[in-house]
Amino acid sequence: MRRRLRLLALFMACAPLVLPRLAPAQSASTTITGRVTDAVAGVGIANVQVTVVGTNVGAVTGDDGRYAIRAAPSGNLTLRAVRIGYAEAKQSVVVAAGAVTTADFALRVAPVNLSPVVTTAAGVTTRREEVGHTDYSFDAAKMVATSPVANMTDLLTARAPSVQVLNSTTTGGGARVRIRGTSSLSLNNEPIYIIDGVRMTSNVSSIDANIFTGGTAPSRTGDLNPDEIESIEVVPGPSASTLYGTDAANGVIVITTKRGRAGRTQFNTHLERGLIHDYHDYPTAYSIARNGTTPRATRLCTLPQVSAGTCTADSLFSFNLFKDKSTTPLGTGDRSLYGLQLQGGTDAVRFFTSGDYEQETGIQKIPDFDIARARSTGVALRDAWQHPSQLQKISLRGNLDAALTPRADLAVNTGFIRSTLLIPQSDNNAAGLFSNALGGPGYSDGVNGGIPLHGFRAFTPLEMFQAETYQYINRFIGNATAHYRPFTWLSGTAVLGADVTNRNDTQLCRRNTCANSGTRRLGFKSDNRAWFYTYTANGSATASFQPTQSLGSKATVGVQYVNSIINGNETFASQLPVGSTSVGSGAVQSAGEFTSISRTLGAFVEDALSWQDRIYLTAAIRTDQNSAFGTNFQHVIYPKVNGAWVISRERFFPQISAISSLRLRGAVGASGQQPRPTDALRYFTAGTFSVDQSDQPAVLLSTLGNANLRPERATESEAGLELSMFQDRISYEGTYYNKLSRDALIAEVIPGSLGTGATTRFSNLGAIKNLGFEHVLRAVVLDRDYLRWDFTGTYNTLANRIVSLGPVPFPPGGIIQQRVGYPLNSYWGQKILGYKDANGDGILTVDEVTVDPATTFLGSSQPTRESVINNSFEVLDHMLRLNTLVDMKGGYIVRNGTERIRCQNRVNCTGVANPHASLREQARAVALINNPARTSAGYNEKVHFTRLRELSLTFLPRKTWTQRYLHSDNSSLTLGIRNVHVWTNYTGIDPESNYGQDDVQNDFQTLPPPTYFTLRLNLGF
Repeated sequence: MRRRLRLLALFMACAPLVLPRLAPAQSASTTITGRVTDAVAGVGIANVQVTVVGTNVGAVTGDDGRYAIRAAPSGNLTLRAVRIGYAEAKQSVVVAAGAVTTADFALRVAPVNLSPVVTTAAGVTTRREEVGHTDYSFDAAKMVATSPVANMTDLLTARAPSVQVLNSTTTGGGARVRIRGTSSLSLNNEPIYIIDGVRMTSNVSSIDANIFTGGTAPSRTGDLNPDEIESIEVVPGPSASTLYGTDAANGVIVITTKRGRAGRTQFNTHLERGLIHDYHDYPTAYSIARNGTTPRATRLCTLPQVSAGTCTADSLFSFNLFKDKSTTPLGTGDRSLYGLQLQGGTDAVRFFTSGDYEQETGIQKIPDFDIARARSTGVALRDAWQHPSQLQKISLRGNLDAALTPRADLAVNTGFIRSTLLIPQSDNNAAGLFSNALGGPGYSDGVNGGIPLHGFRAFTPLEMFQAETYQYINRFIGNATAHYRPFTWLSGTAVLGADVTNRNDTQLCRRNTCANSGTRRLGFKSDNRAWFYTYTANGSATASFQPTQSLGSKATVGVQYVNSIINGNETFASQLPVGSTSVGSGAVQSAGEFTSISRTLGAFVEDALSWQDRIYLTAAIRTDQNSAFGTNFQHVIYPKVNGAWVISRERFFPQISAISSLRLRGAVGASGQQPRPTDALRYFTAGTFSVDQSDQPAVLLSTLGNANLRPERATESEAGLELSMFQDRISYEGTYYNKLSRDALIAEVIPGSLGTGATTRFSNLGAIKNLGFEHVLRAVVLDRDYLRWDFTGTYNTLANRIVSLGPVPFPPGGIIQQRVGYPLNSYWGQKILGYKDANGDGILTVDEVTVDPATTFLGSSQPTRESVINNSFEVLDHMLRLNTLVDMKGGYIVRNGTERIRCQNRVNCTGVANPHASLREQARAVALINNPARTSAGYNEKVHFTRLRELSLTFLPRKTWTQRYLHSDNSSLTLGIRNVHVWTNYTGIDPESNYGQDDVQNDFQTLPPPTYFTLRLNLGF
């Protein structure tokens, strides 16, 4: 054993020298071949992993189900075959040295489809039953082919417990992803993304700070093409993500792209066309007028003024421009997707290559009245103005796997993305679409600067959409992964990869165009260019030992280096000449540049033990150094321990026919999150200092820095069980987790006497706890020739609480506050205690509404419970498949910011100006406008909703039909609908309206989620 450990360490140090010398010596090797077939149908099964138990040797079957394990050991061996959708199978074989041995498998279909393997941080494939932590995985390729999936966000939404996804509702907008809640006050709460073993740039709100659209911004995860992805694994938290190191405290999303399989070359093409529409009800604008016959000559009244007699109402105006065909700024969008994939190869060389073109046009448009006005004045309408929300994307991928020798493999993965995104003016924007469409006065004949408004508040869509905001992306993600097995018990893996993104953000208002606000109509151009580099270098070695027949051990040591660099420049010019669109032609110009660098060097060691193939124990430790740590803090250590026990395999376990298997598991682990790259640094600026009443050049301290700055550290414990019943027709998985994030970064106030320009600095002061339960139930409810019904249901809870904010009191204030003992980013305010229409006139006044004089806790900004129900029905001998996905959330607060501003600033909401408004609507408007507290707590609504997220119908014709009429080996046709309908108590437009990627949902003058209709054809040749 000691000799093998020494060899393991020597191999890690000397692999580059050893590999070329050892490879030729292994030409004569033992080989195990065979075929894996379906036990009932007898056809070959592709993508089955066949391994020699207790070693690092194995192979994957090709399209015909055949496999070949080269450089196999000799002697009495046990082979194991696993594949998702099939029950695991084992068999014993006797292998003679230098001979070829045949071992065939016949796998039985598993009624409940679960992935039997997981991929660890070291790149090692491990059976799921051997790990003690939660790991959720799903077949992305199958979902894309049979569900209305348009982007990466759709792949993650409502797929795994405790993974909460809130997407931007504008074409190309980014998403907010939270796994097991929010844990940091100051840092990013997003998970990290690993694609084919390489750390991926996944910035949210990825647009230059000088570009203003109101809030909508893309995310770099949205660049990925779902059609290239084979599978996704969600690693929820520190108990599972320890070996991913610093930055993995919020979980990890592991993406595996498609690969070639041995066999004849296959051509697969997909074509998709779709429509996008909005079926929401938008609020009507109201105005109560006094002393005037035309709206422009009137003064607006409010309901309390009418009731009190201080404003006599002559007339009531109401107008909903969304219901008028000539004024609505919303139409029907469209999307299209065309793709071709090729895969195939031999046992020695396998390839996968693909190309996709995607186009999507959002639902925003210039209304008919604006088009008529432009034509009457001779204004040429540009396509970017008429369709201000557009996305065009080209995705190319090439993956190659080569067996260089019987003991050495090389995989090369390359992906290229090129996209153009046009972003409209909307959201929190005075010149944005919904600020003006929802803020109108309640009548259609208003005028601003001689321009008819047709119900809009200050500007019409033609003026808003003349501001052209583009983002251009060129992105390359690639890596090379080498596997080397000098001995059957020892293997090594090396990964070198890079994610390189060039981002160009531009914004243009030509002279005499755009909304007439400030100096915008003088013209301006902003051109900002940035490069994002993320380099990954991983190396690991794994040794598998079998000291006794009952005891197995798999030890791994590894190192990892990640280098992230961002640099760019910003240019801006205003007062453009007529016809000019360049920065260089502007009368007033400015420029700037920026650079950010973050480096992490980590090392880890892990040992996984197994006893009689039923008890498993894994212990590991990782240490990291990071460039963002303070100079007095050199490295951080993250340990983990997890174990699993398949108790149903014990002799003492009662033989109950209904129970197929029962596994208990538990895990404890730690991970972290680095400070921002410059939080620990001390900065100086040039300035002057008075000496003898004379200003002298000087270097001034601008930020104090913090030499003791450490990463935020999260420790998580987890316990669970997995139960399979009735011959695996029903499975249940339950998990409890408890996560404590310590050393939370908080901007502490520093005294002015320190002589810095900054008033705060980051220190490790706080602690935040997240805990909850996760439940997953899968069942084959019915399995007959005429009908198969598969059911998956999940339910999870979240309890979030601030444990500590450090010794200095955290300043309360605002509607969102941080208080010890309460959830992070919780809502606070002065509640409405009651209301009563005392005089019976149907209108509430200030004395009829009671407001709490104290500020109290209103609720959490994060959903505290979520449930997902997925049903799949197959009829007509499995040729017709119906899928439904229902998503339910509740127990949290959504701030109805849109209605709040309509009541408070626009004075056009139903609670202020509609005599038929409910008392509830009136009460919160009175509390906001008339009560001395001016409380907006009435617009912080406790929300629950149920959304029919997906509905799809897939036709899978018989292979004989497709071969005869289409000359295709396989085909499918799917009609899908996304965001079908929502049932909710929320009084806003939609409970998932959101424009930002911050930690708190932002429903403020924002487009709600539209409905997608897609028709997709898949053909394979």
